[in-house]
Amino acid sequence: MGRPLAEFLRDRRESLTPEQVGLPREPRRRVRGLRRTEVADLAGISSDYYLRLEQGRGHQPSRQVLSALGRALLLDGPGEEYLHRIADLSGDAPTSSEGDLPDGVATLVELYADTPAYALNGTLDVVAVNAPGRLLAPDQLRVGFNLLVSVFEHFPEPHSEPHWRRTAETLAAALRYYADPRSPRLRALVDGLSASDPRFAAIWSRCEIRPHRSSWPMVHIEPHGWVSLRSETLAVPGTSGYTVTVFFAEPRTPGVAALRDLVARARAEEGVDAEPLASIPIVP
Repeated sequence: MGRPLAEFLRDRRESLTPEQVGLPREPRRRVRGLRRTEVADLAGISSDYYLRLEQGRGHQPSRQVLSALGRALLLDGPGEEYLHRIADLSGDAPTSSEGDLPDGVATLVELYADTPAYALNGTLDVVAVNAPGRLLAPDQLRVGFNLLVSVFEHFPEPHSEPHWRRTAETLAAALRYYADPRSPRLRALVDGLSASDPRFAAIWSRCEIRPHRSSWPMVHIEPHGWVSLRSETLAVPGTSGYTVTVFFAEPRTPGVAALRDLVARARAEEGVDAEPLASIPIVP
């Protein structure tokens, strides 16, 4: 059995507290997270078998065992889906590169001519973005930029802390969900952000797992100021972790006029070198 499952079991076990799983906290308890024996008891498997799973020495666990471990580790639907997925992975690095853009994805993004749209790979690197998207967030939505890294670089202001934290938590959970855990790019991102920002290390250590789907970001569009939009993120079929995100405005909201003007500017500037714009943060 490969290491991805073993590493995740350990990390998730260490992220939980006895109180979260209904166990009393013992006086002077010094164990980080749960004990292996506690997880085994909660899952209804032997402690020795769980130890072998966490050390990467066990045989391939059955779907029933994986589901039991998911319940013991308080995983929801996406979390259990992730657990089953990584159980099938070997410990070898993936053969495909995160930089390999699947055929048609860039074309699909460009077809959304009347609204901002962008595509990410599994490690949340921007791999395609249309003209309205580049105008919407010039400091984030650029091919080659990483969305999670951009959040930690561009949201330090105390007045935006609640929005920033929600954004950071959402993207960290999406990174774990979409990225191949064997990916060297993922390891470099996690190691780099963990070393440079203790906020990321704290968020990542919670082992949250969620796909990025619907959100209602507040965006800054001149001359309209801050407006509320809606975004939908769709998985690209037949790919590993690639997604396309599209923005739109709810009917009869200020975002309708703001998006209309943004798209008009994008069309006017298409094919022309535009002057650099000020940072326009996106706050889901």
